[in-house]
Amino acid sequence: MNRKISMKGIAVISAMVVIMFAGCSGKGGNDGVTAGDSTLVIAMLGDANYLNPVIGASVTSRNVYGLLYPGLLESEFDTTSGLLNFVALEKKLRETFTDAMPKKPGGALAKTWKMSEDHRSITYTLRSDARWNDGTPITSHDFKFAYTLYGNPLIASPRQQFLAELAGADKGEIDFDKAIETPDDTTLVFNFYKQVPEQLALFHTSLTPMPKHKWKDVPPREFRHSPLNQKPLGAGPYVLRDWQKQQQIVLASNPMCNLPKPGNIPRVMFRIVPDYTVRLAQLQTGAVDVVENIKPEDFEGLENAKAGVEIKSVGLRVYDYVGWSNIDQEAYRRDGTIKPHPLFGSAKVRRALTLAIDRQSILDGYLGEYGVVASTDISPSLKWAYNDAVLPYPYDPAEAVRLLEEEGWKPGPDGIREKDGKKFGFVLFTNAGNARRNFASVIIQQNLREIGIDCQLDVQESNVFFENLRLRKIDAWMAGWSIGLEIDPLDGWGSDLEKSRFNFTGYQNPRIDALCELAKAELNSLDARPYWLEYQEILHRDQPTTFLYWIKETQGFSRRIEGEELNILSTFYNIDDWTFSPSASVAE
Repeated sequence: MNRKISMKGIAVISAMVVIMFAGCSGKGGNDGVTAGDSTLVIAMLGDANYLNPVIGASVTSRNVYGLLYPGLLESEFDTTSGLLNFVALEKKLRETFTDAMPKKPGGALAKTWKMSEDHRSITYTLRSDARWNDGTPITSHDFKFAYTLYGNPLIASPRQQFLAELAGADKGEIDFDKAIETPDDTTLVFNFYKQVPEQLALFHTSLTPMPKHKWKDVPPREFRHSPLNQKPLGAGPYVLRDWQKQQQIVLASNPMCNLPKPGNIPRVMFRIVPDYTVRLAQLQTGAVDVVENIKPEDFEGLENAKAGVEIKSVGLRVYDYVGWSNIDQEAYRRDGTIKPHPLFGSAKVRRALTLAIDRQSILDGYLGEYGVVASTDISPSLKWAYNDAVLPYPYDPAEAVRLLEEEGWKPGPDGIREKDGKKFGFVLFTNAGNARRNFASVIIQQNLREIGIDCQLDVQESNVFFENLRLRKIDAWMAGWSIGLEIDPLDGWGSDLEKSRFNFTGYQNPRIDALCELAKAELNSLDARPYWLEYQEILHRDQPTTFLYWIKETQGFSRRIEGEELNILSTFYNIDDWTFSPSASVAE
């Protein structure tokens, strides 16, 4: 089956979405559920922060609310070019219905779309048969209402950059009455202040809708704390049945869903298991059905396990990195002052740090053939835009030392480099429960110590870690990104730090801003290639972060699962089609 992922599952990825989650260990509270009954059990590293598409930021959040909420469009990834293409319901119907036997229709809320000739507006015709789970029709007004939430600065959605082209955005404040028109319940019109390429327009206008009738009386200041966040009203193939924080999230198949249908498997549990060895053991015994990011050295043991496990891989969409605060975060938090960070404010110093880290040793010791050293944040899988002339910096501690000394960082009496009386020492933070990053951080610490830099290591619970990043309380960290397949990186690198919600480093470069805008202005995506090539050259030079490696994700699946189809879009992109093999034996 040529299944497409709903935009509910990819719109949140936009420029980049952070993969730095973990939960506190918890035991019990699993409601007697194991992988041996009619429940699909997925072991996750960390808990969701919100089951709300406006503010949810963790991978677990995305995985869960992607099953609860509807999407405007479906999409497919062209592996030959690396381009993302979009599909509405009518095209889906033409592809899936035959005279012999009608197959299920797609899950898209949009029947059709039409881009205006001047590329300054896009009009969707919506289905009239879609309803929220309480029976209320899903209308164009739900989309307009949702966009006011995404754009409200008091709510501070991580998806605000999706609204950057709407009417009024160029003047600093979107006029939603002009930007989004709803002439009737099934007509939705987005108006832009400039010409916008169709691909980008489709991507940016496909954020998940919210039920207006449920949320309209919640003040923006109370949005993140509203009790409604614990009781999501959706329309997807599953509904929330139970959420025990740091332990489990249980979903049940939604009998009301026609977008496109209820999930085949009666129940889906996301079990929070922060420790990798515990996740691995539970997969081996059949206590869970799916574990992501399996270490290559564990493949053989899993495939020979009594429960029966199959390893599948997909990539390259996720990369790990070391983030350096380019600006003095304390000064910025205090009064908005922007000045270089005392350690990491120099691009030359950041290049030195990258040269000092033996990234290939990390790959050799952990990922092996399932990792590729990274040069920037544009994936080799995005072939149309990837700049293969930009080569990753080699491991060269001698050159790193030369650059540091040029910048005035000389060895002190204790061997630690110092400048103007300040030692080059810092704490490198990462999230709990990620064995790969724990392994990498130890090598990074050793590499930096060899060139006279004191790097201490600290691990934080995931939601705490992410919140500290958002609040700019961390100067150096190791984390990861899952990139958007429609390139739009201003969320991560835009110089306007109030708008660029994921620019945790504080990196600012007007040319990067300009290149992103020039690329987005091209009406044909392929015409934007020269801008993205230059963009990669600049990022490579400035090293706002140390791009470590792209990861070919390796996922472990119980052999009792049938119908799973992995691709770069998502591990779980057709999860509502999965079934259990009636003949599969499962350990009880």
